[in-house]
Amino acid sequence: MYRLTELIDIQEIQTMAEQFYFLTHISHQLLDCDQEIIFHYGTQSNDTHLHTKIHIPIIINEYAIGDFIIFSPQDHIDSCTIYFKSLVALMTNIGMNKLQQLQEKRSIPTENLYTILQNMPVMVDAFTEEGTFSIWNRECELVTGYSATEIINNPHALELLYPDEEYRNQALNEFSVRGKNFRDWEMTLTCKNGDKKTIMWSNLSEEFPVPGYSHWAIGVDITHRKKIEEELIQKSSELELLFKALPDLCFLINLDGTIFDYKAGCSEKFYMPVEQFMGKRFQDILPSDVAEQLHEAIIKVQENNSIEIVDYSLPMHDSIYYFEARCLPLLTDKIMVIVRDITERKKTAELLNKSDTLAAVSQLAAGVAHEVRNPLTVIKGFIQLLQIQMNNDTEYFQLMLSEIERIESIIHEFLSIAKPEIISFENKNLCFILENVVSLINTKAIMTNIHITFQTDPDVLHIDCCEKQLKQVFINILQNSIEAMPNGGEIIITAKKVNDTEVMICISDEGIGIPEERIIKLGEPFYSTKEKGTGIGLMISYKIIERHQGRIHITSKIGVGTSVKIYLPISQIS
Repeated sequence: MYRLTELIDIQEIQTMAEQFYFLTHISHQLLDCDQEIIFHYGTQSNDTHLHTKIHIPIIINEYAIGDFIIFSPQDHIDSCTIYFKSLVALMTNIGMNKLQQLQEKRSIPTENLYTILQNMPVMVDAFTEEGTFSIWNRECELVTGYSATEIINNPHALELLYPDEEYRNQALNEFSVRGKNFRDWEMTLTCKNGDKKTIMWSNLSEEFPVPGYSHWAIGVDITHRKKIEEELIQKSSELELLFKALPDLCFLINLDGTIFDYKAGCSEKFYMPVEQFMGKRFQDILPSDVAEQLHEAIIKVQENNSIEIVDYSLPMHDSIYYFEARCLPLLTDKIMVIVRDITERKKTAELLNKSDTLAAVSQLAAGVAHEVRNPLTVIKGFIQLLQIQMNNDTEYFQLMLSEIERIESIIHEFLSIAKPEIISFENKNLCFILENVVSLINTKAIMTNIHITFQTDPDVLHIDCCEKQLKQVFINILQNSIEAMPNGGEIIITAKKVNDTEVMICISDEGIGIPEERIIKLGEPFYSTKEKGTGIGLMISYKIIERHQGRIHITSKIGVGTSVKIYLPISQIS
């Protein structure tokens, strides 16, 4: 409601009140609706015997917008009341006229309202008390294809829009439950061309009733939005299936590095249980060196909005696994980290590298062996001839011949690298082979205060093998174990059946151990953990086991010892 000073020219009223005071000397004041004094004349009298306080309210449209307060002498009450009531009546008329003028300025002509209603970019409809449409604006026509002429006052309009009787009755029942005050009710109507569209209706008739209408509603065509939502749901489901099918691990992290979600096709490849990742950062979970690499990559992603790749390794399941992490920006405040297990790829690359190195070594070995063996044969022959002619110094001749024979054995190993021998496999008892090897090497072990324990499966273990080559492998490994224990200790050899197709031979020592990063290089040409070793013995051992369709797995701990596990296929013929 407007204030008194907004509807009435106070200056004119104040002039009349001032004249009244000069003529009568009767004190009075004008107050607004907040009882604030607008003007006053004379002084307030508290002597009720001499003066009477008269209140005359100023009311416009049932709202009191002010008060006249008069302190009238006892003998002038009637005349004061008549005068100020006349003044208030004048003010009321002035205020009513002013209010009407203001409302006319603020009001919109009916025809303009109708034009706005007809051209609003949302559907607007209204029903009469008889239940027929009385409003059907242009947006309704555009969405449904039905003109206002076809819908307004048509008792069968609902049947046109909702031809399925069951759906129509269901909608009417739901409408009766919802009443005349609801929002965002999705309904499917049928257009004139047969297309079905989803409309989201809001009915505010109860909150804002309009005379002459039973109810009215506003509708928005959300068909396109619903289609997009369905497509997004479909795409999301497809992506979910893709994530599940992929072997990669996908982490979603905030800019501060906190992990808040993950997708995993193979959960056993996590460094630890999944629930321990949530709400934490990589620094809280992974080894410090790996976490630092990932942290630096995440910072680069934020600074450069680029994709960063980190390669790292983790000890898992008694082995070393290799991973590749791709860090990429996602939206504006998230980063996705896709982790892929590249262990097999690494192993394949190492095998190819070993293969290339071995091929080069083989060519070099063949050339060196042939070049050295010919003059060595001549030297050996002349030494033997001199030995016959000089019978006095046979001790030196024996020493020279033994060293030449050692050189010949090394050359033979070189030639076996360059051109593997054609070997024939025979069915042999593995336990007998191992017992024979232990008996051969036991003397050397006892001399260095080493005790060898041999434990075997009660079942007879038969394998198809070349006994000579397997003995060479076992002797190479046992010699390495003995050399790793200069202060003595124990070597345990076990042979047992792993399953119906495979047997495992495990040789464990209590030696000095091998650093973890050096284990993966064992078996490479000319790589040895010993100061004067060539690495050829272990390389040949790997090749022999590969020819037997087996594999070697080495684990070690510094200061604890080393375990070499050899897996060989079991012969199917006993």
